[in-house]
Amino acid sequence: MSSDKKVTCLVCPRGCIMTVTSDLKVSGNFCARGIPYALQEVKEPKRNLTYVVKVEGHEVPLPVRTEQMIAKHLIPAVVNELRKIVVKAPIEFNSIIVENILDSGVNIISSAEVK
Repeated sequence: MSSDKKVTCLVCPRGCIMTVTSDLKVSGNFCARGIPYALQEVKEPKRNLTYVVKVEGHEVPLPVRTEQMIAKHLIPAVVNELRKIVVKAPIEFNSIIVENILDSGVNIISSAEVK
């Protein structure tokens, strides 16, 4: 049974289909930027997360996002935490809404401002 993994690169628009072998050799990439992406995707996949949180006294929620990529396996737990949050205006663009969410080392920041 082969333990090779297929990875579609998201670094550039080309979308190379790469293969990562069990000894972490990467093939199928057209540029060097795909290699670190493929290795990360096999070892510890990470994603950016966008979501919305409630704003006290407002009907429109506040869009938020991770300040940097977060481990993919943490996303369901992070979403559960964000569902509980209600923030108060005013909020500046790029303000930290949750620092170090779930001890991940990643902050949740605002993607808009609320007056």
